[in-house]
Amino acid sequence: MSKDAIRLAEVDKDWDVPYQPADFLDLDRASIPLTGRTPAPSLVEFVHQLIAAEGPIHEEVLLLHAREVRHLKSFTASKKKLILAAVEQLVEGGRVAVDGEFFDLPGRPCRYARRPFPGLTKRTVERVAPAERQTALAGLIHDEPGRPYGEVVADAVRFFGWTAGTPGAKSALAGDLYRLRDQGRITGWPDSLVGQAPS
Repeated sequence: MSKDAIRLAEVDKDWDVPYQPADFLDLDRASIPLTGRTPAPSLVEFVHQLIAAEGPIHEEVLLLHAREVRHLKSFTASKKKLILAAVEQLVEGGRVAVDGEFFDLPGRPCRYARRPFPGLTKRTVERVAPAERQTALAGLIHDEPGRPYGEVVADAVRFFGWTAGTPGAKSALAGDLYRLRDQGRITGWPDSLVGQAPS
């Protein structure tokens, strides 16, 4: 179980929020230099702010947003290496936690599932953290208990703006739902799912 995941009984009534990328419009691009052999302190702080604002954030999304802030069409290998070195510094300093390909603040529970914001590109299945997918499933079960497994998965697919044909969507969400079941966080499998109170 991801330590960022939360029990169904702890689901906030406002678990459903729009996904909005961090706003760095007022940031001076020169303040985040992408040169040198090691990341400048200002670059490290920028990366920390980005992770704090958007975590859990996938490595590729972090790189994409860093590129957008700098108005770059692509990253050279050296620039990408600097960004990832900044993440590594933050991890070593205990300021950022890593879970697979996702970064977040240490110990921060994933209390919100972020649906697509109108007009913005939907995140792919791989770029939504398992903890966030599980929060969506938990929220859907919490809001409307007693529904069957397949209906909850289908609702979660729609929640993230995917379709039944989106590669990997159903299988990822089904796997997350199985994990919730195996952790004892839901009962009534598979026809009438309800959340379990923490023990």
